[in-house]
Amino acid sequence: MKRPVFLTVWLVLMSVGAVFSVYSYTVGSYAITQTFPDFPSWAITVYAGLSIIDVIAVAMLWMWKKMGFYLVVGFAVLAAVLNIMIMGGAGIVSTVIGFVGVGILYWAMKPVWGQFK
Repeated sequence: MKRPVFLTVWLVLMSVGAVFSVYSYTVGSYAITQTFPDFPSWAITVYAGLSIIDVIAVAMLWMWKKMGFYLVVGFAVLAAVLNIMIMGGAGIVSTVIGFVGVGILYWAMKPVWGQFK
């Protein structure tokens, strides 16, 4: 199975982003609470858990598993709900960026969708 170059590049970017998110919401959670004092502490735990699921989803995509795509979509939907719930209007920007990322992933996967199991 040959992976298209753009899909490979996009998966590398997603991998780096997912690992950075896990780091940010675990090791860097203190910086988040200092920068955004009104940010609820329960949300950091939820975002950390979602970020771990995102790492798993991207790993599944590397292994040609369709379930990885569905997890990424689910992650984006849950993150969108949380972003808007916690940040209000400011959360809309990050929500749109998240959905654009899913759209790019879909576009990159579409030519080789049949190779995913």
